[in-house]
Amino acid sequence: MTDNLNILEINEADFEEKVLKDSSSSLILVDFWAPWCGPCKQLTPLLEKVVNNSNGKVKLVKINIDENQQIAAQLRIQSIPAVFAFKDGQPVDAFQGVIPEKKIVEFIEKSLGEKLEEDHTTFYESVKNLINNKEYSEAKNLLENFLVENPQEFESFALYINCLGGLGQFKEADEFCKSLNKEVLENIEVKGAIQKLSIKKNNSKGPTLEELTNQLKVKPNDINIIISLADKYFASDMIDDAFDLLLLKYKNHKEKIKIKFIEFFNALGNDNLKTIEYRKKFSSIMFS
Repeated sequence: MTDNLNILEINEADFEEKVLKDSSSSLILVDFWAPWCGPCKQLTPLLEKVVNNSNGKVKLVKINIDENQQIAAQLRIQSIPAVFAFKDGQPVDAFQGVIPEKKIVEFIEKSLGEKLEEDHTTFYESVKNLINNKEYSEAKNLLENFLVENPQEFESFALYINCLGGLGQFKEADEFCKSLNKEVLENIEVKGAIQKLSIKKNNSKGPTLEELTNQLKVKPNDINIIISLADKYFASDMIDDAFDLLLLKYKNHKEKIKIKFIEFFNALGNDNLKTIEYRKKFSSIMFS
């Protein structure tokens, strides 16, 4: 048995409860297979992947026909793999043999009567971890395939732009942004990624961090140096340093530093942990 609540292995004794009854609340796919069946071993992982990405709308029940021949006979199964979709206690559709993942999704959507929205949470977590660890090339490679298959996942466009910026591939990033349609460009996450890219691009040249730090020691209240150093920190992914510098210098340059805070918050996105953390700190110092 599997620990996944949406994927079960059952026998004939459980069929009424786990298939007929449970199909009144969600679509049940029944996968008839056998240990000796090569095509079954190809199809089952595809079924599991689609079911795991279905946000709980679909459950998969696997039945070994060698051990449950009566059910197979009742459904007149001639060959395996054979997959039946059950809804409200009745089989509503079926297919035999191995089909591509895309066709499995289409089969499920037809049986559900609605589009199947995939859950990409795990994928996004993996990509974001790579980006946080500055493993931009690996994250970029994952996103390239994902973008082709999921053109409506705007978050992936934003992450891809972040990867290009992290790699310093500014020309490629500009060309990619120009290729995006209006709907994508108006997405708030994509807007933030483009803004972050612009900061990185503008600070890829000019004085180094060390040079700006030394300049600030000589002129500690020069707002131009403060902003330039904050931008350089931000462009170098030293986010804490950028925000801490702005907090330190806020009282003497309130309006200009407020604008820079907003720019950084927008570039990171509202859900970014650093945005949440420093928005609280900034609010605290504003009203103190």
